Order: sequence, then structure tokens, then C-alpha cells
Amino acid sequence: MRRRAILTLSAIGLLLSAGRAAAGPPEDAAEAFTRGRALLAEADFAGALSAFRLAAKTDTTNTSYGQEYAMLRQVVRMRMECRKQRDTDKWIKMADALRAFYHDHALYTEALPLDQERHRRRRSGDSAVLLAETQLALGMRSETVELLGNLKPDEASVRGGVLHGLALARMGRLDEARVRAKGGIPGGHADSQAWFEFAGLRSLTGDATGALAALSRSFELTPPSRLDALKARARKCADFRAIATMPGIEAAMKTESKIKESKCSQGSDCGKCPSRAKCSTTK
Repeated sequence: MRRRAILTLSAIGLLLSAGRAAAGPPEDAAEAFTRGRALLAEADFAGALSAFRLAAKTDTTNTSYGQEYAMLRQVVRMRMECRKQRDTDKWIKMADALRAFYHDHALYTEALPLDQERHRRRRSGDSAVLLAETQLALGMRSETVELLGNLKPDEASVRGGVLHGLALARMGRLDEARVRAKGGIPGGHADSQAWFEFAGLRSLTGDATGALAALSRSFELTPPSRLDALKARARKCADFRAIATMPGIEAAMKTESKIKESKCSQGSDCGKCPSRAKCSTTK
């Protein structure tokens, strides 16, 4: 009887070994991390979190794996809390953090309901601009024109006007778009993103010189750690097809950032840095 039990256990062991061999070798950390990023790009948060967790546990020496896992775990937690939060001030703080994550990862379909809810809860020119930005990223041009065209005078803003013009230009309504592009952007009222969008507007409306100047200005106002990503985005952006072969495009693409940035800002977060509570991202 005992011998039969031993044989049975041995048989089970052989079957398990055969099953592991058929399944192939266990996934290594790099493969798990790559799979996690692919799943995240598809908005599969649970799958991505599981993959990042495996990567972090498999290779504890790679801090980026642990950071990605911790960040996504926080995002998943905030997603759950955001759905239940009734206090608008608290909800907006969580929505801000989630929206930044979604836009950084091109998860615009996840950002859209957040922006719509923000505009419903606390309508303003700023909430309209955020919603318009996401709508344009999803190709919702007519919706953007309607949204920004119906703003009250006291809700209008510089960036809202640029996005309105950009939506019109992408719809082929170039005469109307040129009216929006004509005024320019007051220097002290625009950030890197607004200049990037204004460059696209100028390009689509046939002002190549203005487009190159605006694109260069956008690069100057971009922190060094984000500059390469923005330049890569510019090369792929359909708005810049008209200037993609212009003689000045390469000079514009070589524009360096004028923003000072701390050396540690290359990381995904501050980690355990002792100065994290008092250090800003730029200094």
C-alpha cells in the first residue's frame, strides 16, 4: 500500500514536470514588464498590474519595475475611489492625477469620461479646455468645435481659442481656422503644450514659418526629461505634414530646452529621496 502511494506521488511529479516543460520556461522579468506595458496600452489595468508585479518580484534589483508596479497599483486604487467619491473637491484631485497618467500613456478613452464629469460637476473655461484636448486626441473634431464655440465670453481662454482653431483646421474649415491663428499667443499666457498646438494650427493653415517658430518655442518650454518624447510626437503628428520636408524643420527639431530641471527628475517618481517633500521638479 505504501509502495503504491509512493508510485502514485512519483507519477504526479512526472505529470507536473511534463506540464511545466510543455508550458515552456517561466517568464523572465523583462518579458513580464514588456507584456505589462502592452496590456496597459490596451487599458487592461488588472492584467498590467499582475505583469508588473511579476516583473518586480522576479527582478528586485531593477527599481523601475517596482516603481511601475507601485504607480499602477496606486492608479488602480484611485480608479476605484474616484467612482465612489461624492465630494467634488476631493474627486477633482483624484481626477487630476488619473488624467495625467492617462494622457502620459495615451489612454484617452479613459480620460474622456473623467473630463466630461469634471465639466458637468464644475463647468469652467478650464474644464472645457481639458475636455477639448481629450476629444481632439480621440478625433472628436465636431464635438470640440461645438464645445468651445458655445463658451461664454468670460470662459474663453488663449488655449481654448487655439484648440478651437485646431479642430476647425482638422475639419478643413481653414478660413475659420485662420481667424483663430491670426491673433497669435501672448507670450506669458502659454505653456509648451499650447505652443505645440498653435504650431499645428499654423501648419494646417499654411503658415510654415509661423509653425516652425511656434514648434521651436514649444521645445524651449519643455523640460529636458520630456523633450525627446515631444520631438518624437512632433515627427509623427499629422498636423505637421506640411512642414515635415521644409528646410527649417531640422533646425527646429534641434531646439534645446530652456527649462532648468533637477538631475533626479528623470525617474518616474521621487522614490525614497530624502528631499522629495521640499524639492520641486524644476530648480
